[in-house]
Amino acid sequence: MNEPPSTPIIIEIRSVARGRQRLVVLTDGREFVFSDEACERAAIVVGDPATVGLLETLDGAEHRVNAHEAALRLLSHRARSETEMRTRLGMRGIEPAAVDEEIERLQRAGLLDDEKFARAWVEDRRRLAPRGRRMLRYELLGRGIEMAAVEQVTQDIDDREVAIQLAHDRARRASTSNYDSFAAKVGGFLRRRGFDYDVTAQATRLAWEAVQVDQAELAEDQLAAES
Repeated sequence: MNEPPSTPIIIEIRSVARGRQRLVVLTDGREFVFSDEACERAAIVVGDPATVGLLETLDGAEHRVNAHEAALRLLSHRARSETEMRTRLGMRGIEPAAVDEEIERLQRAGLLDDEKFARAWVEDRRRLAPRGRRMLRYELLGRGIEMAAVEQVTQDIDDREVAIQLAHDRARRASTSNYDSFAAKVGGFLRRRGFDYDVTAQATRLAWEAVQVDQAELAEDQLAAES
């Protein structure tokens, strides 16, 4: 059906902002600036009637462009889970429909994958800040990762092995004047990293014994050097 004569017409579409946006000029004097991608999505050309429906289409396309740009900025810092991405985009005022479309777009591109995210999260923790399996599970669940995926990526973590290594590393900075002060420092650190009481106690005791052996060997070396 033909639009009424009062419907304004697009009389000019001009690139601005170094080609990233387009200025859309109507016969009634109104001017709009939309992103280049939004204009391509709406497939506008000079001579098109600027109907309410067309302007709404352009506005919706602009929301989707904004969602994509915001998502890419978020991913430039670190990987995100689907739940995190939905939450962060929503906090930026992006409409739910645009968020849904962007989530699907990222998933198709392989940029949003909860299982890959969970594996990367565990690996980063292992390299930079090791912690117990229980804490890792809590962190991943808090980011919206499904329980099955959480179990899959954490099932091979050996809390005892990780705790022993952390205890030995922490022992270098702990007081060795007596076991109580040593255990408070090393054991407290392990508990904050999510290890349970039994694993913490065992790892702390082993680290203490290793320190005592090292100190005894050092004393023997000093005596030998003095004799």
